[in-house]
Amino acid sequence: MIDKAEKKQFKVLEKPRQVHNADVLFDSNVIRANNPVAEQKLLELTALLVEHPDQGDVWFSLLSLSEMLAPKKTARQIEVLSRFQALYKRFRDRVKFFGPGRFSSVRAEWEGDGSFLYAKAESIDECVSASIEAGELVGVLKDIRNEWDGAKESIRQAYAEKAAECRADYESDPVFREAVVAGIAQFGTESVLDLCDDIVERLLVEVLGRPVGDLLLAKKSPSDYLCTWTYALLKRLADFSVTLTEQERETNFSQYGRLLVPDHNDFFDAYIASAGAQCGMLITDDEGLIVKLNALHDAHPSLVRLQGFTVADALIAYNPPNGRKRDRTKPLP
Repeated sequence: MIDKAEKKQFKVLEKPRQVHNADVLFDSNVIRANNPVAEQKLLELTALLVEHPDQGDVWFSLLSLSEMLAPKKTARQIEVLSRFQALYKRFRDRVKFFGPGRFSSVRAEWEGDGSFLYAKAESIDECVSASIEAGELVGVLKDIRNEWDGAKESIRQAYAEKAAECRADYESDPVFREAVVAGIAQFGTESVLDLCDDIVERLLVEVLGRPVGDLLLAKKSPSDYLCTWTYALLKRLADFSVTLTEQERETNFSQYGRLLVPDHNDFFDAYIASAGAQCGMLITDDEGLIVKLNALHDAHPSLVRLQGFTVADALIAYNPPNGRKRDRTKPLP
């Protein structure tokens, strides 16, 4: 995905990456209000993807849509929603929306028929257009935002409590501290499945209502359950990140760089990335998520198919799939 013959100034992309015949997942944070430069780059990248439909389908997460509607001011919500509509309409029938629910894709890959729950653009567009016309969120979009707003607060509260508990245990319990240190070292090794299997077990039993024995199936054929393992890996990485204090990371874990830097959106990112884990490319301006996803993708064994790119990096580096090369002598379409 990088043409080495050209001089580049990448934000996050640290080496050549290949993404062939892969669907594209867009994160909501690529849509910016009051940022014409960012909007222009996004439209240029969109034009490239539209020109090359063999890249695959273009996906958005309904959960990500909830995050996009987070601004408190109604005018800002409608502005972002209008830009969102302009974006997805450019892809026409290639657009699909994962959802509903935080674990819809995880559930779908366990149903056995290979199908995923999704909404077509026309069904979402009806709600989006109604809100834009009304000048405020109405109908389903209003419900989605209100429901997610409450759920988000609950998740963040649980995140804060988990952080306080883990940090206290890390400081006071040598056994817990040794387990964390050993666990972090297992990322990128064959033991990473064992490191995250408790998360998968809870998903299977508590969320999906499946027998605990299905955990063995998930570990035997991890490539068949990419949504499940993408969530588990990012969730465990978030657990480790929030356990370490800034001083501890700098003193004892500096070799991991940004991989262990926590963010209050880490758990949301795990939901959104797992929804589109069967895709090959995530377009997001969350640089921390990009670093984590790409590190997990490059691990051996790799249990993550999704690779992350900023809008700017993808725009610079993009080459069409199927071995064709983008004609860089032509202006962007």
